[in-house]
Amino acid sequence: MPLDTSLVLVLDDEVNTGTASEGQSFRAHLKDAIVLAGQTIAAAGTPVVGRVTFVSRAAAPDHDGYLSVRFDSLPVAGGGSLPLRPLSSTWSIRVTAGQENTSAVEDQIKDIFIPYHFLYRQFRKGSNLDLKPGTTVHAVTMGTVRMVAGTPQIEVTAPIQLGTAVPYAGVTPIPFFTPEPLVKATPKPSPSPASAATPATPAATPPG
Repeated sequence: MPLDTSLVLVLDDEVNTGTASEGQSFRAHLKDAIVLAGQTIAAAGTPVVGRVTFVSRAAAPDHDGYLSVRFDSLPVAGGGSLPLRPLSSTWSIRVTAGQENTSAVEDQIKDIFIPYHFLYRQFRKGSNLDLKPGTTVHAVTMGTVRMVAGTPQIEVTAPIQLGTAVPYAGVTPIPFFTPEPLVKATPKPSPSPASAATPATPAATPPG
């Protein structure tokens, strides 16, 4: 079973942004069995524990509640555990673009025909996310599972290590201004003022 395989989990507890708190755990279970090479490595109904890592409650004006979660590892046959992560670490109320446009048009119409409706919208509270037991959510595996001598072996990818070296740029950036020359040249108008002010000398007339 390759890395990033999608699994479906079923919530056993309610998850509500109006009552949830950071660090709170909730129960879920595996919807379908995981069968590899003809052997069941995780039966349907295998329990999984989820944890709330961040929660934002509904607030005015029209701010819906959302939260962030993570999952504990999934126990598999042979005593191993398969690390999981949510398909989306942030759970929120999904609103389509069409629903947003419809709601905006309705508010504009009510602002015209209902007195002080625009003030009501400023204090209108959003909705809290409420996931009832039985709701399905998706998790993704963070390791590869291989069958070796009839026993599942889990290979977890090592996390990426980020270096601390300062990057070096070999290209000199173009300046945002043109520097002035070190030696300023004195402008010389053409024609010069002296030549323009001196009248031309008439040509001499030969004696007759």
